[in-house]
Amino acid sequence: MTRFVVDLGDIALSKDAQAAISADIQKVALAHIAGLHAEKPYVIRFPRDWWGFILRQDFEAMLEGEKALGRGILQTAGRM
Repeated sequence: MTRFVVDLGDIALSKDAQAAISADIQKVALAHIAGLHAEKPYVIRFPRDWWGFILRQDFEAMLEGEKALGRGILQTAGRM
C-alpha cells in the first residue's frame, strides 16, 4: 500500500498556515494522480478530523482505508 504522511509534530502553526500547507500538499498529490490517466475514476475522501485525503479505486476500499487510518492515527496520537 502506498502511503505518504507529513507529521509536523508540535510545531506551532496558525490555522492559516495549517490550511496553506494542507492545500499545497493536496494540490501536488492530486495533480500527480490526475496525470496517471486512470481507466476509471477514483473515490476520494477529505476527512474532517485531520488534514489530507484518502484515495482508493472503489468506495468499499475507501471506507476500509479510512477505518485503518483512523485506528493508526489514534494509536500513534501523543507518542514520540
